Amino acid sequence: MQTLLIDTCVWLDLAKDTNSKPLIMVLKTLIENGTIQILLPTIVKEEFIRNKDRVIDIGKQKLSQDIKRVKSVIQQYSDNSDKDMIVNGLEDVKHKLPMMTDAIAEQAESILEIISLSEEIYITDSVKIKASERALNKKAPFHKSKNSMADALILELFFEKSLLKEGQDFFFITHNTKDFSSESDNRLHHEDYHEYFARNDTHYSIKLLEIINSISPDMLDEQEFEFDGEEESRGFYEILDSINKLTDQIWYNRHCNRVYEIEQGNIEIVEEKDYDVYNHNQIVKYIWDGALKSAENKESTYPDELGPWSDFEWGMLNGKLSALRWVLGEEWDMLDT
Repeated sequence: MQTLLIDTCVWLDLAKDTNSKPLIMVLKTLIENGTIQILLPTIVKEEFIRNKDRVIDIGKQKLSQDIKRVKSVIQQYSDNSDKDMIVNGLEDVKHKLPMMTDAIAEQAESILEIISLSEEIYITDSVKIKASERALNKKAPFHKSKNSMADALILELFFEKSLLKEGQDFFFITHNTKDFSSESDNRLHHEDYHEYFARNDTHYSIKLLEIINSISPDMLDEQEFEFDGEEESRGFYEILDSINKLTDQIWYNRHCNRVYEIEQGNIEIVEEKDYDVYNHNQIVKYIWDGALKSAENKESTYPDELGPWSDFEWGMLNGKLSALRWVLGEEWDMLDT
């Protein structure tokens, strides 16, 4: 079994990166099948819970700002003939923002599940003493003239646990390169920690993905393949196209009903001067002529897609139109054509 202590900053970065879902699921699977063990200092758990909502909000804002920024640059500077298509693509992505931001919140909840499966460890007096000694001697993580006691406690706790089980691989994983990494190469631990990380069974890393791939090389590929098949929300313009088609189909059906009523003599075609606005059994001739031309256009646009409809199919058409219009901000049951 491999033992990992993952710093708070890594958990928070996983939560806000929508591409991290397969990695999060692999972590959970590896814990459940006994391949890895996660050591979770209480201070890490508390920091993650305290900052979770803030990170979700930041992730939402960043996604929206990125789209606005790219769209603005394209509109201002691009001479590409495909500029409109690119901007429309960005509008599609913008429409998917609610689902993307929901994914960030979902990932945060998945991390909380992993936390519940981890071995919670507590700050001991000996850890506090060693962290204080680091502060007095201005050794990393106190080499930057700032209060890094929380970081020192986490790392000293990692060292204490790793010394108790020599011969078993321990991994300390962080994105906090300023406090923990060498100034000459941030992939390596700071020189002040050399006495611990010099051991063959104690490892320092700033890339969780690399560690997981070294432990279980194929599992991440399997998870990514699984999530490749997940359904995505429809694009904005795809929804608009569907709304337009449904509107035309419903209009055409109503038009056919109007044709039947005219043929049966229940509706009279009149000139505009003879039209009685209060008489619902009349239709102005020039309006009806326009309706006939519109009907021809729809017949050529949607051959074999204009009915006739059964009562069930007619209900489905109206229900689809109502639902799609609701998604774009209309009230329920808005079925005007």
